Amino acid sequence: MSTNDVSIQPLSPGPLSGIRIVDLSAVVSGPMAAVVLADQGAEVIKIEPPGWGDGVRGLGASRNGVSAIFTLINRNKKSVGINLKHPQGRQLVSELIGTADVVMQNYRPGKMAKLGLDYDALKEEHPELVYLSISGMGDVGPYQGQKVYDYVIQGMSGLLEAQGVDQRYAMVRTIIFDKVTALTAAQAITAALFARERGAGGQHIGLSMLDTALYFNWPDLMWNQSFEGPGVARAGDLADLYDVAPTQDGAVVAHHLGSDLSDYSTEAIIELFAANEVPVGKVNDRNAIISDPQVVAAKSLERFEHPRAGAMIHPRAPARFSQTQLGANKPSPEVGEHTAEILMDLGYSLETLQAWAREGAIG
Repeated sequence: MSTNDVSIQPLSPGPLSGIRIVDLSAVVSGPMAAVVLADQGAEVIKIEPPGWGDGVRGLGASRNGVSAIFTLINRNKKSVGINLKHPQGRQLVSELIGTADVVMQNYRPGKMAKLGLDYDALKEEHPELVYLSISGMGDVGPYQGQKVYDYVIQGMSGLLEAQGVDQRYAMVRTIIFDKVTALTAAQAITAALFARERGAGGQHIGLSMLDTALYFNWPDLMWNQSFEGPGVARAGDLADLYDVAPTQDGAVVAHHLGSDLSDYSTEAIIELFAANEVPVGKVNDRNAIISDPQVVAAKSLERFEHPRAGAMIHPRAPARFSQTQLGANKPSPEVGEHTAEILMDLGYSLETLQAWAREGAIG
């Protein structure tokens, strides 16, 4: 047995049940922030271009045209196909925002203002609205309008230099700052919603990937840069205190070992170190994670059937609430799967929606 087998069940009320989010973001940082909130019970309406949808739908490993990354960071959402370049499309998004608690977007600075959907254009009519803007570099400075991906922030934040050896830089092999930004964004939204409950009203949240990366890196990677002036007792990086050492049948990671362990099995080393309360862990290859006994015992993963992609494995939402725990996850939606449902709830007839679809406003 490798994971907890489950079937798709209706979601139980989560801690964010009753919160409606209009998600205008794409790729990873925004959608992953939104899925954290969706996993916790919020209704997330994902706005996508009709036809092709979010570009991450075609990224990485896939089956039957469904990518693994898209299924995870867009589960538990509803997809509405709306063309923001069409006046009617922008009007419909504006109407949907009128029903929402939160709006999220990760366009480059200035894009939403050109569409008339920025916070300044909305706040007077919707004073209780929480509006999140994610950018690469922020909305000031020489790089504010630059197109940014994760690896750019890895470089600017000092992480590539820290990962390198002998002035040979090395990237972290995961989109670390896209995902850290997503988690920071989700927390910021819940903080703003909590402030609203206390009477603060709605507000705009500005969040840049660069600021998030610096905040993430600073405690340890930047401790030598944290003091100004003389008298600093400098230290090596925290990572220098740890080693990866080979064993007979694999490898372990632990505090600096200073000795060869290759005469011992992985399990023997783990048992010995654990008995002496020395932190240690085996080095899993990615295929082994699914059957790791701790992962299995904690039911950290779940199996489910995606309607088009078939059998899949996803991690459970890591926060487990004792009183408002969610049920199993709903699969990621097709592009525009919920367009008619959501727009008819606004009072539009099917005939009107069909006319707009012919005009290219929706899909």
